[in-house]
Amino acid sequence: MDLSDKTIERICRVFGYLDVLEKRGVDFISSRDLALGVGATEYTIRKDISLLNITSYTRKGYKVEHLKKELGKRLHLDQKRKACIVGLGRLGAALLDYERFKEDGFEIVAGFDSNINKLERIRTDIEVFPVTNMEDIIKQKSIELGIIAVPEVGAQVVVDRLISSGIKGILNFSNTKIIVPKNIIYLNIDFTSALRFIASKFITQN
Repeated sequence: MDLSDKTIERICRVFGYLDVLEKRGVDFISSRDLALGVGATEYTIRKDISLLNITSYTRKGYKVEHLKKELGKRLHLDQKRKACIVGLGRLGAALLDYERFKEDGFEIVAGFDSNINKLERIRTDIEVFPVTNMEDIIKQKSIELGIIAVPEVGAQVVVDRLISSGIKGILNFSNTKIIVPKNIIYLNIDFTSALRFIASKFITQN
């Protein structure tokens, strides 16, 4: 299945929105309302779904439970994934106990930091370890995803160690570009750049 990154990103948004609708008890949704819910066009959403060979549209629209199940099956979004967080400052510590991760199928099973005193002060049900133990713990717990919340100066070193430990994907919250092999999937989350984008759009519309 050869899907573009933009198509996959939209389908992930659709999957998340369907999950919300299912929890609200919604049985059917039209392609128009689904598109409005995820910020896309009706044509684009129907095309994305058709690329996955899902043809379950009825006169009432898509059956929410069925469409979510099929999308999850096609892109393996219904599988549980183990993740770890490296860097337990304010952001990393907050992410440790972010309940939506587990609700959405991502189990944070370990946290790592270089500051031993910080590890002793953190109050969480998740096991936390010194970064010196990172490779061993990742392999022992079969962790697939790494979330980085370290200062930019140490980000690439952490990335290299995660990859050598067998991590398959990385979510990067450090404000710096990271270099990874082609087989590693990664995404940079830059809060400041996102806010600048919003502010600039706001200004240009006034």
